[in-house]
Amino acid sequence: MISFIRDIIRNIYYKTYEIKSLVNLQKENKTCKFYNGSNITNTKFGKYNIIFNNVLMDNCLVGDHSYIQKKSTVFNAEIGKFCSIASNVSIGPGMHKTDGISTHPVFFLNNTPLVKKYSDIDLFETSIRTIIGHDVWIGEKALIMDGVEIGTGAIIAAGSVVTKNVEPYAIVGGVPAKLLKYRFKENEIISLLKSEWWNRSEEWLQHNYQAFKNIESFLNMLK
Repeated sequence: MISFIRDIIRNIYYKTYEIKSLVNLQKENKTCKFYNGSNITNTKFGKYNIIFNNVLMDNCLVGDHSYIQKKSTVFNAEIGKFCSIASNVSIGPGMHKTDGISTHPVFFLNNTPLVKKYSDIDLFETSIRTIIGHDVWIGEKALIMDGVEIGTGAIIAAGSVVTKNVEPYAIVGGVPAKLLKYRFKENEIISLLKSEWWNRSEEWLQHNYQAFKNIESFLNMLK
């Protein structure tokens, strides 16, 4: 009975701490929205971001207008502007040493939360910065491995495992993810990248949003 009550008190404490952390995060990022259950540390946001329920994030940068759906985990990553990240996505899950006798980190890491460890130094990197460009759509349950760079405008199909860099405006899918096709023609992709529309002002975006319906209207608007 005592242990049951202790567990209840502990859960209340952690829930209260979590709510206070999100409240402080909301105060620091007034144009953004943070939903309950998320655990966010060492992360900087732009404007108009939305982080949905139960998202876990650490050591990240998030550009304007990008959102992350529920139950996703994002570690050591830079996310550009206008990115759409679906639920249950994993970005930068971490790495294990594979050329030793064991893959278990107790033999190779000292800086680890594991209860017991044998190594007195860190012998390898467990995380490499992952870079997500602008206007990238990552589908549900996709896995983006550490150190991968995803180009602006790319689409990652749901359930994909991305182990290699993805070019701008490419659509990839599968396990491991492979190129399916490009969203636009090569000259159109060059024009889109050159335009850097994601860096335009809010006023410009509001005034020209109707041109975003297709590539022809957008490129004509740029002329």
